[in-house]
Amino acid sequence: MRVWIKRIGVICLIPIALVLLLSILLYIPPFQNFAVRKATEYAGKVTGMQIGIEQIRLSFPLDLTVKGVEVVNPPADTLLSLQSLTVRVRALPLLRKQVLVEAIDLRNVKVNTGTMIEGMEIKGFLGKLYLHADRIDLSEEKATFNTVDLSDTAITLLLNDSTSKEDTTSTPLNWVLKLDKISLDRVAFALQMPSDSLRLTAFVNKAGLNNGLVDLGAEQYKARNFDITNSTFAYDGNYAAPEQGLDFSHISLTNLNTTIDSILYQGKEINAHIKEFFVEERSGLKVSALAGNVRSDHEQIDVPDLLLQTPNSEVRLTATIPWSSLEDHPQGSMKALLNASLGKEDLLIAAGSLPEDFKKAYPGKPLAITAGVEGNLSSIRITQGDIMLPGAFQMNVTGSMESVTDSIRRTGEIQLKARSGNLDFLLAMLPASQRDQFAIPAGIQLKGEATVANQEYRTELVLTQDKGKVGLTARYNPVQLAYEANLRIDSLEPTHFMPKDSLFWLTASVKAEGRGTDPFSERTWAKLDGKISDIRYGASSVSDVSIDGSLEKNLLKVDLLSKYPLAKMDVSLNATLHKHEVKAMLIADVENMDLQGMHLMANPFATSFQLFAEAESNLDEDNTIDVTLGNWEVVTPKQSFKPKTLTLHARTDIDTTRVSFHAGDLGIILTGNDCIHHITDKLTKVSNDITLQLERDSTVNLEILRPLLPDMYLEVRAGQDNPIYNYLQTYYVDFKSIAMNAYTSPETGIRMDASIYDLARDTMQIDTIRAEMHQDSLGLLYSAQVIKNKYRQQQPFSAGLDGQIRYGFGDARLYFKDGKGETGLLLGIRADKIQNGVKFHLFPDDPIIAFRPFKLNPDNYVVVRSMKDIEANLRLSGDNNAALWIHSQAESDEMEEVHAELNQIDLGIISNAFSYIPPMKGILNADFQYAPSDSAFMVVADMNIDDLYYENERVGELMFNAVYLPLEQGNHQVDMHLFRDRKEVSAITALYQMGETDHISGTVEFMHFPLDIANPFIPDDMAKMGGDLDGTLAISGQSDKPMAEGYLILDTASVYVGAAGSTFRFDDKRIEIKNNRILFDQYGIYAYNKNPFIINGEVDFNDLSRMTANLKLTANNLQLLNVKKNEESLVYGKLFVNLNSTVRGPLDALTMRGDLQLLGGTNITYVLKDSPLTVQDRMSDMVTFTSFADTLRRRMPRKPPLPMGGMDMLMTIHIDPVVQANVDLSPDQSNHINLEGGGDLSFQYTPQGDMFLNGRYTLSGGTIKYSIPVIPLKEFNVQEGSYVQWTGNPMDPTLNLTATERVRTSVTLTGQSSPRLVNFDVGIELTQQLENLGLQFTLTAPEDMAMQEELTSKGPEERAKLAVSMLVTGMYLGGGGGGGKVNMNMGDALTSFLQSEINNIAGSALKSVDISFGMETYDDNGDAGGGQTSPSASPSDSIMTVSVWF
Repeated sequence: MRVWIKRIGVICLIPIALVLLLSILLYIPPFQNFAVRKATEYAGKVTGMQIGIEQIRLSFPLDLTVKGVEVVNPPADTLLSLQSLTVRVRALPLLRKQVLVEAIDLRNVKVNTGTMIEGMEIKGFLGKLYLHADRIDLSEEKATFNTVDLSDTAITLLLNDSTSKEDTTSTPLNWVLKLDKISLDRVAFALQMPSDSLRLTAFVNKAGLNNGLVDLGAEQYKARNFDITNSTFAYDGNYAAPEQGLDFSHISLTNLNTTIDSILYQGKEINAHIKEFFVEERSGLKVSALAGNVRSDHEQIDVPDLLLQTPNSEVRLTATIPWSSLEDHPQGSMKALLNASLGKEDLLIAAGSLPEDFKKAYPGKPLAITAGVEGNLSSIRITQGDIMLPGAFQMNVTGSMESVTDSIRRTGEIQLKARSGNLDFLLAMLPASQRDQFAIPAGIQLKGEATVANQEYRTELVLTQDKGKVGLTARYNPVQLAYEANLRIDSLEPTHFMPKDSLFWLTASVKAEGRGTDPFSERTWAKLDGKISDIRYGASSVSDVSIDGSLEKNLLKVDLLSKYPLAKMDVSLNATLHKHEVKAMLIADVENMDLQGMHLMANPFATSFQLFAEAESNLDEDNTIDVTLGNWEVVTPKQSFKPKTLTLHARTDIDTTRVSFHAGDLGIILTGNDCIHHITDKLTKVSNDITLQLERDSTVNLEILRPLLPDMYLEVRAGQDNPIYNYLQTYYVDFKSIAMNAYTSPETGIRMDASIYDLARDTMQIDTIRAEMHQDSLGLLYSAQVIKNKYRQQQPFSAGLDGQIRYGFGDARLYFKDGKGETGLLLGIRADKIQNGVKFHLFPDDPIIAFRPFKLNPDNYVVVRSMKDIEANLRLSGDNNAALWIHSQAESDEMEEVHAELNQIDLGIISNAFSYIPPMKGILNADFQYAPSDSAFMVVADMNIDDLYYENERVGELMFNAVYLPLEQGNHQVDMHLFRDRKEVSAITALYQMGETDHISGTVEFMHFPLDIANPFIPDDMAKMGGDLDGTLAISGQSDKPMAEGYLILDTASVYVGAAGSTFRFDDKRIEIKNNRILFDQYGIYAYNKNPFIINGEVDFNDLSRMTANLKLTANNLQLLNVKKNEESLVYGKLFVNLNSTVRGPLDALTMRGDLQLLGGTNITYVLKDSPLTVQDRMSDMVTFTSFADTLRRRMPRKPPLPMGGMDMLMTIHIDPVVQANVDLSPDQSNHINLEGGGDLSFQYTPQGDMFLNGRYTLSGGTIKYSIPVIPLKEFNVQEGSYVQWTGNPMDPTLNLTATERVRTSVTLTGQSSPRLVNFDVGIELTQQLENLGLQFTLTAPEDMAMQEELTSKGPEERAKLAVSMLVTGMYLGGGGGGGKVNMNMGDALTSFLQSEINNIAGSALKSVDISFGMETYDDNGDAGGGQTSPSASPSDSIMTVSVWF
């Protein structure tokens, strides 16, 4: 028995002994190493990872040290590395289920989980973690942490899926954690959710918490104090770039410092004493202080005085909120009062992106807000509600609400009162060019009330401005979805808001009501009734503009009728609305639409048209649209034209999309083999892919895009009868036809071919322009060709451009050949994408430029990596030392100085080689230097042209140099100098200073700047300038509004006007420039006498987009002309005038008023060189040959007269009675018109371009000397009292003009036996208006009573016959001939000859006059009294009649 007991005892002691032995072995280092090796081998086999532990040491009783841990996931991903871990734990407390940790010291841990954890990745570095815990009671779930120190740590958590699986387990936690001291030092944490574009980052420089308590069971959290120092926090909600100002999707906080004491949170018990808070946000917003207490117990929340301060603002909150006031059955009453003073800087930051001009214009005073509420959720009222921006506006809001949380029983009302002051700063939100078109008057009042009762919301607003009122009443019932709104505008004066408009008065109303929001429901109905009762626009008054609309039982009707002068139209829309079928028809008859008048366009543009449109859609793939635009007229300042009828047809279904557009012979057809949704989706994907490739690779791989391309075809055809052709004609551009075909498909990629035939501009014509492009497996190939055939003196040529665009590189080759096939230009360039830049290379090695051979270095290149990293080595050399050399010189490892040199470039060779370049002569040399630096770069340019000639006229030897210098703090300086004939004539120096508001300062100097330098560039015979310009301008101020000060002097300056043959000299006195105003003080312009043309006033260019003038123009006995006749002058003689006028307003809308007098002593002659009245055109046997070498075979549209902008001119013109006006009809002055007379006229030119002339020009005398082949040279005397009168149209005056010639001839009257000499006055009378001119031949004998009585006895028609015959023959043929009975039988030949010749003359001289006449012949037995015409006269007998028709 003893033996068995002994054996049993031994068996029982063996496990104990083994445990004791194993325990002893664990403290032996060799065994520890063996155990670690076996454990790591086993763990490696199980996990498939490489696990290494440098050392593990366990010391008595429980002190554990681990060093050199590394876990690697093959092949080379390190998941975890640890430098050291030390744990010291007391053993005895473990027997009582207590853990007493003397220290846990963790050093230098790196972790990167990669994809090991599904949906999560953790990576980062832990520098040091030290923890000391007095007691951790596992049974009672209590722990005390005396010290927790964490430093030099950065952890990043990547969550690939922001949604987490629901955790159905619920294990209560009742741990109580006591935290004596926690310290964080240089700790960073980042959280990223790529799928949600969410990024959170935080860096804690220093943070500490003392005497903290976390009771998870009681949900209690406490701390004596908590502080953070110099820390940062950032939040990004998406990948977009942050918007300007405060962007809540991109918050970035820096310099975060805070101290909070007495922290408590447990249910309703809350306490915090905020002692310090400071933070800066990316936008510039700063919180300099946040201080106060927040307390809460089971009874109420108390905020006695919470203060938030920034450098510019202050917000103060006081509140007492009983918890009972927020319950379902509220009791008690809350009170809250907010006072805020918000500074301009903080408001602009919060507002985000705003125009810079608005930021400057916004008032500098703070926005004051006071808001107070009292009550509970059963009844609450606004005790205070005031918002005020001093000087700009003030607003007051009061009101109350009952049953706030009960949507059925809720009632309440809110009253609003507001009044405006100076709100002009709001106009700075508009573009600068539009601001002066609008205004916001002060004193606008707004009163309103909003109520809620019986589940219905109502509002009533009234806005008052001067005499005008705008009222709005509206109601909405969210339960019934019923609504009603009524807008009334009464006696509003829009000119108070649009001062430059002419809309003076507006009375209108709009009423809308309905029920339901689903337009496809049969139960939805709506009505709209709008009417403009009174519009007063300019001198027009419109009282009937209406819009009516209705929706009932799926039928929509809208009718618009407008008699508004600027938008006169009748529009109707009818549609049926169903969920799967919508049909609509639109008819519009637009009689006039003035887009400029309505401020929709800056330039004059008006149109009228008729529009018919039909549409049908199932709101999915099946859609059809048909549009017809006819009777279309467009009016622009250049011309008025009527385009052809436009038609648009669009159809899309599940597999086809087709759009066709036609206007005249213009046709555009787009076809796609897919539905519109798929096509737009594919195009969007292509666009996004291109953007992504450019951002990532700075290049585009077209082959990758090919599978994304839609299958589409575009065809364009156009001839000479369409709106495009009509529009180009206004710019004197002409073509015969245009054609283009473009294709895209996944199979063939991109293809395009286009052509233009017979393109012409002014005197230049191109016969053919072609362009092609197609995609192959490597990229895109393209080519373009221009062909010009010989046309009169224009020489033929051909030119082209071809190349390819591949992934990573592209090239282009340009060539030019003349009509003989000789190459005038052959040069190419290749661009290769390299790392961080682009490399350019020119080819071939032997290019041709200007028909001259050149040489390129085969290894030429220009590499551009950035503006500060450019390398180059390119040399292009030709004959006569002509060369281009671009090379770089290393200044540092990254930055190289770049030089570009042009040597001995002969401009004459270039202009001679290409006949379309104006003729030039001169040798060009230039040098450019580009030197980058760390902060900026420097540019130096020098250029000179030896003896430049342009259009065979000398410009001079020109030299130009410029230097750009970067300075410190982002400032920039530019210096430029211009030399002519080695003398400096102009210099510019500018300094640009960057900051919150950029500034510029500089000077512009003119040193004897020769004005004749411009003469070669002025068309021949127009003008020639002489003299010098001197002066200095100092420019300073903000870069967007610089200020100019200085002066200009025109030294012996003059202008010779070729057409007038006159030279005008300018005063040499200073023209002052002050505060952006050019000042004229008795500034004179001289002609021929000592009396100048005087200018007084100023031109203001503070706003360069709208310069204004305020000038007074005077002249007293100014001799404008004193020119002798010469071959060049179109006008010669003497002209004396007086002028007294004013010119005011913007330069594009000047107003001119004044008087002009043509003085006695004026004797001016106009040379009529190109007239049907000149001798060459009168002689039917002479032919004038005209060269058409520089004109086109097609007739180009006639150029309109030069516009005068929006000038408004009204001038009275007085012509002295002794003013002599002459016209030379022939070079030798043998044919001429001399007139003398005067009168008073009134001339008006309107901003719309209309001209009006009123008044009478009365002639006191004059002569007309004129000859034609049949009628010898005659001199007619203009009778005194003749006149020309205008009644509006300057081109259609009323004439009353009589001119006669004294003819002395022999006459034998009836009853007299012998002839005698009589003086006749024979001539013409012009009467009626010029467009319906009446011409009558006259004959009188004022000195012979008997002869006059005989003429009077004859009718006007017979006297006219006698007058014409006397002009032709010099004889009186009305009775017996001179010298007794004279046989005056003028046979058929003479009659026919006279009729044809006079008709030819009249037809040539008076293009619109139809003159026919016959001549009566007398029989052989006719007496001197004229005889009787034989009733049986032969066909050879003729009767002379004169009639004139226009």
